[in-house]
Amino acid sequence: MAELSVREAAERLEVNQARIRALLAAGQLAGRRIGSQWVVHDDAVQARLEIAASDRGRPLSTRSAWCAAALLDKQEVSWLSTSERSRLRARLSRHPSSEVCTYRWWMQRRARTVRYRVAGSDIPELLKDQGVVAGGISAASHYALGLAFGGEAEIYVNGSDAARLVDEFFLVESDQGNLLVHIDDSGMQWHQRTAAGTDNGLVAPRLVVAADLMDSADSRSRSAGAQLLEQALSTVLRSTTLVAA
Repeated sequence: MAELSVREAAERLEVNQARIRALLAAGQLAGRRIGSQWVVHDDAVQARLEIAASDRGRPLSTRSAWCAAALLDKQEVSWLSTSERSRLRARLSRHPSSEVCTYRWWMQRRARTVRYRVAGSDIPELLKDQGVVAGGISAASHYALGLAFGGEAEIYVNGSDAARLVDEFFLVESDQGNLLVHIDDSGMQWHQRTAAGTDNGLVAPRLVVAADLMDSADSRSRSAGAQLLEQALSTVLRSTTLVAA
């Protein structure tokens, strides 16, 4: 039987290592001790992934993903009916924030993504463009996450603004580029409608930024995304508790 280290199991399940140890100690994940260390049965991890996949349901639509983000940030969401708000709150409160993979799955349709190369000196000007909403690493400082990526940027735009920025900033599409562009093709400008204004431009809601960071290959970014997710979800959990009471 194949076995995994606690670290490997945590990476597969997209949770922290403390969560894996807690599951092992509670008998909710099969494994065994070798001296002072745990090893985890690979088939138990796979089974948990399959259960999670069936339990988390379909990804949210583009509209629902942005509406959920706005709802968590207590924005005015007059376009949502009372029943839609209730359904979104119920879905978002169904899983603990430690189940990062579930929220990443739900938010995957928020926009399509293209990576470009941009001159580092152009990034501050690009982020102030009126068509741009800062996301991911470019919104991390606004949410006090302790991340700094001066030579990289992550933004949300619509399709026409994306084409304009390619021309104005001489962007070159590249898998190794330093600019991650999320393109909102919905025609509804959800990235603009739900953005918060700052002195340096517009910033995406917490749930969107959390999803961006959790999609990163950088471990510090993923950890910061999970932290922001927990912070965002505390809003809906408090709201749900008050309603239930």
